[in-house]
Amino acid sequence: MTTTIPLKRVITSTALVLATMTVLFVLFRLASVVLLFMVSLIVAAALRRSILGLERRRVPRSAAILLWYAVIIGLIAAGVIILGRTLQNELTFGSNTLPRLYDALLTRWKVDGAAWQQSIANRLPNTTALLQAFGESDPADVGFRLLGVTSGVVNVVISLVGILTLTFYWLADQERFERLWLTLLPVNQRAVARGTWRTIETEVGAYVRSEAAQFVLTLTLLWAGFQAVGLPYATILALYASFAQLIPWIGVPLTLLPLVALAFIAAPLPVALAAVIVIVVGLAMELLVEPYMSEGAGAHPIVVVVALLVMADAAGLLGMIVALPLAATLQVTVLALLRASSTARDATADQEFAQLQELRGRAELLHRELPVDSDQRRALEGLLGRLDALLNRTEGIVKERAVTNGRAATPRRRRLIFDR
Repeated sequence: MTTTIPLKRVITSTALVLATMTVLFVLFRLASVVLLFMVSLIVAAALRRSILGLERRRVPRSAAILLWYAVIIGLIAAGVIILGRTLQNELTFGSNTLPRLYDALLTRWKVDGAAWQQSIANRLPNTTALLQAFGESDPADVGFRLLGVTSGVVNVVISLVGILTLTFYWLADQERFERLWLTLLPVNQRAVARGTWRTIETEVGAYVRSEAAQFVLTLTLLWAGFQAVGLPYATILALYASFAQLIPWIGVPLTLLPLVALAFIAAPLPVALAAVIVIVVGLAMELLVEPYMSEGAGAHPIVVVVALLVMADAAGLLGMIVALPLAATLQVTVLALLRASSTARDATADQEFAQLQELRGRAELLHRELPVDSDQRRALEGLLGRLDALLNRTEGIVKERAVTNGRAATPRRRRLIFDR
């Protein structure tokens, strides 16, 4: 049997496929712009509570936004001023010193080392071979090339300017933007969409505020602690640890790995004290700061790791910086949409049961008001009997559908009062 597909349906399906492919192509070509827009929404979600707090104190919204911008830029500038010179000196010193220490360690292991040390040393290349592999002759050039300091910093600065600009416009006129995109939805879906959006914004904002606070506190405490115990390369290790400890569960072990390597070339006491500081600070962030500030929002470690790998490959340094909030946004969005869908199903089932109970109440009222005439009474009793049968059948269908949707539905009996 041949089925004929209407031409209108074919045209509609073709147009939908072409529109989807066009949107995906535009998103692919404008990936950096889309990324900046998403990051601006995340930053706006993080700042929204603080902006509203200042607004309740009769501070104009624009002034409140600019005030928080001044705080953020001031913190970044203070970090660059305090850590910048030390970081540059450590990079230069490490690029010149570590290769010599590495070659000396290989030579010592090859000559006087144990069997396993000699086996490892014979398989590792020396500094000259590594430099030839990178096509460089100066170790310092290799270090800066690996970090991508120049291009990375410039790109991050330009991106931050764009993000702050978009965030300002979004925060300054957020209500109008929300009304604009809500008008694209059907009227009966706008309340659910608005509630879902506010839930996502609240949870993502709490997560970003928590991660930002943990980063600043971790960097400050570790840098001060490393400097106090005399640990070499304190600034580099503190910066690395601040980013690594943002990854749940495996942040502290990742932070301890460089200390294990540093134990071969540095005094054992500072390295051991630094390991204790890392563990104490990591536990404090995990047990005290995060539960207090994140308000239950967060991202699963697998989602975080995948996001870091994907965003590092797609957008480099900026991608790694925004990978964690993007991962949390993705997870929170999916969970919020699932909750909204479940809530909508539950609300629909409750409404159907309420309507059935209302119809049963009206049917009972008709039973009490049957006419006295026997012929009319028998005719109405037959109609009311069929109505009761239909109500019982409908209630069974509603129960079965509610159970299928994952909710053990039980009709709630209500005492309904009808005016005669």
